[in-house]
Amino acid sequence: MTTNAKPTVRAVHVLAAEAGSDRAGEISASFRAPDRRVQAHALPAGAPGEAGAHLGQEYAHVAGAVRDVLTDDGRLVLADERAALAVPEMMRVLVDEQGRSWEDSWTRTRGTITSRLGCPDEERGPFWPVPLLEVELPRLLEVLYEINQRHLEEADALWPGDGERRRDLSLFEELGTKRLRLGALAVVGSARAGVAAPWPGPAGETLGALADMRPSALRALPTPVHSRRWVRDGHPELASLLTLGLGDRWQADPEALADLEPLAFDAAFCGAFQKMRRTARQGLEPLLREKAGIATDPGALLDVRLSSLRGRERVLLNALGLIREHLRFAEGGWTPPAPRTVVIATEAGVAGERSRRQLRVARAVADAINRDPGTRARLRVGVLEECDESLATMLAAAADLSNQPGLAGSGAAGTKALGFAMNGALTLGSRDGTVRELEEAVGAENLFLFGLGPLEARAWLEGHVYRPKDVYAIDPLVRRAVDEIVSPRYAPEPGAFDWVRQWLLDEGEPWLVLADLGSYIHRQDEALAEFAHPRTFTQKAILTVARCRRFWAERVEL
Repeated sequence: MTTNAKPTVRAVHVLAAEAGSDRAGEISASFRAPDRRVQAHALPAGAPGEAGAHLGQEYAHVAGAVRDVLTDDGRLVLADERAALAVPEMMRVLVDEQGRSWEDSWTRTRGTITSRLGCPDEERGPFWPVPLLEVELPRLLEVLYEINQRHLEEADALWPGDGERRRDLSLFEELGTKRLRLGALAVVGSARAGVAAPWPGPAGETLGALADMRPSALRALPTPVHSRRWVRDGHPELASLLTLGLGDRWQADPEALADLEPLAFDAAFCGAFQKMRRTARQGLEPLLREKAGIATDPGALLDVRLSSLRGRERVLLNALGLIREHLRFAEGGWTPPAPRTVVIATEAGVAGERSRRQLRVARAVADAINRDPGTRARLRVGVLEECDESLATMLAAAADLSNQPGLAGSGAAGTKALGFAMNGALTLGSRDGTVRELEEAVGAENLFLFGLGPLEARAWLEGHVYRPKDVYAIDPLVRRAVDEIVSPRYAPEPGAFDWVRQWLLDEGEPWLVLADLGSYIHRQDEALAEFAHPRTFTQKAILTVARCRRFWAERVEL
């Protein structure tokens, strides 16, 4: 008798503990298969509150995912560094609650967990301070110390007497306040770990030492982006154009996109690409009219900023840049080289009073610009709230410029920045998160990079050398934008935005907004000037599509 047994469905849990819903979603999509059940555990974005409350929130989220994984005997994929708390939590459950030996528990933990992490040095390196862990999670800290001790004993056996290497490999940073190195913990606790390149600075040195210690387990792997969602289904016009230029082979083998590079200098293909882009902008126009109340010019540069409104994403940098541009129209009689439509879009699920306050500022600036008849033909600003995945892919298909102004090294630029680039949008951004991956893949000459780098930003903050009032005093563009944001031109009522000015000029302001504003404005102007000469802009867009092939993912193996 023949039986048709159904294949066993293996459970895969993708965990993001630092509001990394986009990253968890992309990785989850790439793990899906007929014989798998994939579940994403993404911590919702929101106001973190006090450090202890934030740690408690993340720990509860991680603990729930660990219990689900152990219940269904599944696999756990860490999608960001903060998810690394799953390593000691799984050990705690296996040792304390299930009574297993340490060795057996460690074998089970490492056999269960893999990691797919972003560029190192995000969130400014080591995060949770040991004094906080001692108060909030004392047993977890004991487990962490045991993991670290055994890990360092392995290192001592390989490199006896090498104290410098031992310091690089430790799961705790000892300088200043002792802190947990979450990225290193994720690598040590995983069977296999992929960490997006580049690996610069101190975090890169730690990863290099870990790679020497576990060469078969740690690799530099690009962030996976589900290409079907962003291009094949999300932008069928681009898919058709790729087939026209390359045939069908690109759909089975992304490396075929390398043959797109010569077509960036083919006049006929560039013309077809420009026509496709204009059609995409025209397709977005009814939605912008309905949801944002603006009429757009299909020949205008479409500059899109998709944000979850977390502080590190620096939405106020967008608002200040728009104020400066508006003032040039209103008072300076400036004629831009090309018209521009700016879309500030917020992801679904944005919460928290701080986020809502930033959104009110962005909307007020947009309203002031849109009701000014002197700017209407040259600059329009739309604010779209609660953008779901469908709308995000529509924006990516139409965008000429992907606006990524997060603080360098903070991890603000997520996988959506890669989705936009895969569609041919050029990136205006700081060297942050996936923008650093784009710089390595696409080339800095094909991006509009601005502002401080990750190590500079970290040094400014940790050295307490940031003086926003000095920037305000020295740079007239900065000073005028900051002064105007509280004026009746933008503030809906007297005093409504005084908090913005006070916050920006406070030396404790953690996102260095004014430090990067001048550079941001300058590069924005360069992007607009280049768009006015479409040959160069189009060549860069096509090269971006071709060189983003390293991020294309249909199926990622565990």
